[in-house]
Amino acid sequence: MTDKKVRVCCGMTCGVMGSGKIMRKLEAETGLKAGEKNDKMDLNYCSCTGNCHLAPSVMVNGNFIHEANPDTILAEIEKAAVLETQDPGISDATIEEILSNDFLHEE
Repeated sequence: MTDKKVRVCCGMTCGVMGSGKIMRKLEAETGLKAGEKNDKMDLNYCSCTGNCHLAPSVMVNGNFIHEANPDTILAEIEKAAVLETQDPGISDATIEEILSNDFLHEE
């Protein structure tokens, strides 16, 4: 079991607002790729969280980090990981959703 289930929203607004940059930062810092996990983190994209007005959004054990920033995301994940686990009912993104979102890969 991993300590942190981290999901980066791949909805259109979050993508345009930088969720791809957040995922690349997490991949670089953890050595994981989207869809991979180790004993500390389970990293993946999720479907739209419905919090477009607070984009980009990241979930950690079901707790939201809104207006996520690549420069502070690791510290924010640590803070969110100690909160009580929530079940927001948001599913992992499918590979089709991820691949269809070109904006996730822009620099």
